Amino acid sequence: MGKKYLLFDIDGTLVHAGGAGRRALGAALGAIGVEEEIVRQMPFAGQTDRQIILGALRAAGFAASELPILLEQALASYLPHLAGNLQAKPAVPYPLARELLQACGRREHLELALLTGNVPDGARLKLSSAGLWDFFGWGVFGDHSEERAELAREARRRIAAGNGRVDPRDIVVIGDTAADVACGRAIGAFTVAIVSDYEPREKLRAAGPDLLLDGFAPLFALWDLPPPA
Repeated sequence: MGKKYLLFDIDGTLVHAGGAGRRALGAALGAIGVEEEIVRQMPFAGQTDRQIILGALRAAGFAASELPILLEQALASYLPHLAGNLQAKPAVPYPLARELLQACGRREHLELALLTGNVPDGARLKLSSAGLWDFFGWGVFGDHSEERAELAREARRRIAAGNGRVDPRDIVVIGDTAADVACGRAIGAFTVAIVSDYEPREKLRAAGPDLLLDGFAPLFALWDLPPPA
């Protein structure tokens, strides 16, 4: 059986963080002068952390020359806020997320990785809060690019660098937004969309995923894993 590379999104896919990330970003942006109403109107689903912060800064009228330093200030402030929010209310794994990762981790032909708009420390905080961080050996994160498709291209480059020529259909992108589906399609990957609280089923279906699922249960059979108890 050929090797498959399973690239997981985090928010809305593996865990529900109860709005911890949105609150933390709002506090970080407020500290550098971005009005609360601007943050409230920003789309978060399917966006990278860089994309959200830079979009808010531009909407607030900051000059392009100011953006790099303000981005770094916002990220530095965001992480302590996120840690505090998650300490008060830990992130919760979605049903069967832990069981699926455990089962995949026992199969040598399945490699687990992250493909997420979260910056690395944000991803670590959310997944550690839910007890899922240690399942992943590597990932491509939101600090790499403002654009999600570029994250997918970087993941493909890393897989190819370590394994030579790889059939793109052996790369599986699992997420819960149309942006996750689009970034997977950008590299020819097999795409799995999980219906969650963040985007409606109709929007996910219109994005054209290879699979549109209500949860993780069907993936056990797809990847020939023991069914969950």
